[in-house]
Amino acid sequence: MSLDKPSTALTSRQQVAVVVLAAALVGAVLAPSVYAATNDPNDTVAVVEIEGPVNTALADDVESELADIRANDSVGAVVLKLDTPGGAPVASERMYKAVQRTSRDMTVIASVQSISASGGYYAMAPADEIYVMPTSTVGSIGLNAPAPSARSAPFGPSGPDKAGSNPTQAWAEQETLADTFINAMMAERGEEFQMPREEVAKADTYLGTEAVNNGFADEIGSLNEAIHAAATEENLGEYTVDTRETGGLSGIPFLVRTDSGLVAIHANDPGYAEVKPMPSTYVYTPAVPHVDTIERFSEPDLRDAGAASTERTATGNETARLDGGVGA
Repeated sequence: MSLDKPSTALTSRQQVAVVVLAAALVGAVLAPSVYAATNDPNDTVAVVEIEGPVNTALADDVESELADIRANDSVGAVVLKLDTPGGAPVASERMYKAVQRTSRDMTVIASVQSISASGGYYAMAPADEIYVMPTSTVGSIGLNAPAPSARSAPFGPSGPDKAGSNPTQAWAEQETLADTFINAMMAERGEEFQMPREEVAKADTYLGTEAVNNGFADEIGSLNEAIHAAATEENLGEYTVDTRETGGLSGIPFLVRTDSGLVAIHANDPGYAEVKPMPSTYVYTPAVPHVDTIERFSEPDLRDAGAASTERTATGNETARLDGGVGA
């Protein structure tokens, strides 16, 4: 029996293996340059969500996020996603200053969802452009405060340097705050407003299309269009979007279970919230997270407790009323 010479031809399986290996080697060589092309400095658009009433907790978060963005070399532009009716004057001014500081370093575009009025408008005014939807509401440049009543006598101070309760003086202070607000808006958008200062000070609100026409906004466009505009303004090629939430828990009350029953928490920071018993309503009790104390706990604690409660609870349909009754 004669021996055949070893074949030097590659089998089809070997040919496939060679092709795969060659592709892997080429990828290894080219990958660093491709990675660098899409991960250069300033290739990220940060979207900062500003939602709910303006208060100290929200201002804290917005200041913190914008400070982090300014220190992050990978962020080239910022979009503020706003949905807020306004709120506390001091918190609004803090956010205004943070946005103003950021707009000096990079492009900042505001994108209004349903509403950004009063303190919300104050906060976004330093943005390079304001995008609105046709049904968005903006404006309300002013303060809401009770006027002094001639029938309410002020309480006098006990000494010359002790402040008393003087409605007239309090009203004057509110007018000073309102003037500060209006002056800041005229400084930021005076050239865009198609009306005199006196008209701006009436604190009217405007829907999107009218707001663009009168200078309270710049463009009709969605959040995605605002993001694209910010990236274009900074000449970003391929870019990523980094969404940053602020404000914590808000809006619908967050339910927790304690040994004494169910309670609802109404605040952005549940650790400092006003805790009240809920009125009669129906909930799926086992799905509500249990906490040992409501003196101080954080949002992650609540989420962990909720996850643990869900894992322990078998599927069922029992419900309970918060006043102690049982519901169907």
